[in-house]
Amino acid sequence: MRYRHPHENAIPLSETLEAWILIAGLLAAVWLAKSHIIASVVANMGEYSELGAFASGLFFTSVLTTVPAIIALSEFSHFMPFWHLALLGGFGALVGDLLIFRFVRSNLVERIVRAACTPGVRRFGRSLAAGPLWWIAPIAGAIVIASPLPDELGLLMMGLSNIRLVQFVPLSLIANSAGIYMIAVATQTLVT
Repeated sequence: MRYRHPHENAIPLSETLEAWILIAGLLAAVWLAKSHIIASVVANMGEYSELGAFASGLFFTSVLTTVPAIIALSEFSHFMPFWHLALLGGFGALVGDLLIFRFVRSNLVERIVRAACTPGVRRFGRSLAAGPLWWIAPIAGAIVIASPLPDELGLLMMGLSNIRLVQFVPLSLIANSAGIYMIAVATQTLVT
């Protein structure tokens, strides 16, 4: 029997810090939603509302900033046409997805996925990506990207499918724009 050091399975400090930042970010988002600070900032943006919609789309992608971005996008839906908001926010989200997809790999998200997916599920995912139904993982990833869920999970699905950048860019833009459009429509439906 192999000796196991007591700290061998301990979660690294960086991942613990990411988890606490996530919790703090969610609590801050709830506070921002209740305090109406985002609503007043959006209402006072005036001629910079296009830039604000782009920036909100950029922040729509990360697990740490999704909730405040959804609140901001909901507020922007009162001041600009839905299609305009979806396009600007979609381009911002595409930039955010490219940054996450290429440069930022969250160890916390990878640990969550590893814990949620058994080795059998991972083997199934790899065989699915290599077989005739290879397109299922990118489409499932696009659905996650379009949803209000953080994009890291959808990007992970797309990454497992070995999607090329030339395929990823239009898929991400369409999925994010559709998700932002649905947020705008839902906001107007709930307000009226």
